[in-house]
Amino acid sequence: MKPANISLVLSSGGARGLVHIGAIQALEEAGFRITAIAGTSMGSLVAGMYACGSLDDYRTFMTGLTRLDVIRLMDLAVSKTGIIKGEKVFSEMKRFIGNTRIEDLPIPRATC
Repeated sequence: MKPANISLVLSSGGARGLVHIGAIQALEEAGFRITAIAGTSMGSLVAGMYACGSLDDYRTFMTGLTRLDVIRLMDLAVSKTGIIKGEKVFSEMKRFIGNTRIEDLPIPRATC
């Protein structure tokens, strides 16, 4: 049977948004081929990791985090825009995506 091409849109949900990884795996196992992907918030992050070809490494990283690891990733700073700067998290994400530009990804990706 020829694989069915699909476009996939992923929602937000913070840490719960990580279930998108399992959904993508299930779709692929069922014979679907994702030819375009989009997402919002955590869904956008998962979509980006998928489009970069880094989803398996990202899943391994996320499932290996302890509570202490999560606390260490929070760089607290009180400002007008919030209390977490996010620089440590962005630095970790760079390990998976490098300097890849969205325009250069092998499948179309969008942020909603």
